[in-house]
Amino acid sequence: MKSWHRYAITLVGGLAVGLGAAWALTGNGFGGGGIHNGPWSTSLGYGTKATDMLTRARVARGGLLALPAKETVYWSAKSDAAGAPFDGDCRYSLSGQALDARWWSVTVYDEAGYLVANDANIWSVNGANVTTDEAGEWRVTIAPDRPADGAWLPGTRGQRFHLTLRMYNPGPAFRAAPAQAALPAIVKEGC
Repeated sequence: MKSWHRYAITLVGGLAVGLGAAWALTGNGFGGGGIHNGPWSTSLGYGTKATDMLTRARVARGGLLALPAKETVYWSAKSDAAGAPFDGDCRYSLSGQALDARWWSVTVYDEAGYLVANDANIWSVNGANVTTDEAGEWRVTIAPDRPADGAWLPGTRGQRFHLTLRMYNPGPAFRAAPAQAALPAIVKEGC
């Protein structure tokens, strides 16, 4: 074998391994943050120059147009409270109390990071469109079929999904201890 063939094979092999490793490392979207709170994870470095290159690449590949944490905190959840991955065939309860933020929303995405296709054209709920009970608690059902009453986020049968919680202008108490903040609970009710 000629020496230039060896160099070409080595170059092509190195590029393939390098690109494959980069693709695998950046495929976690923005869900691999260093702060964990139940099934939710985030990083307060999203949207800043101080963020490391790998996190910036993950955010870019995930399509997140991130703002700095003083403006918005992005939480991601890929599993329920028991640690099982979300399944579009199942029914989940997403519940909590008012979050320490000016405004918040929860959006459902498919595994590729796109809005979950559904006939109802509903992808998100927010603090302005969920009702609270006497104790100040709100509840949203995530399921392929619309519940008889209450707020609903559609899931798609046979398809996994993940959730993104956005907290706009989080309060100083939240920013002081995000890992201890009261975030929405996600409980599987059945399949």
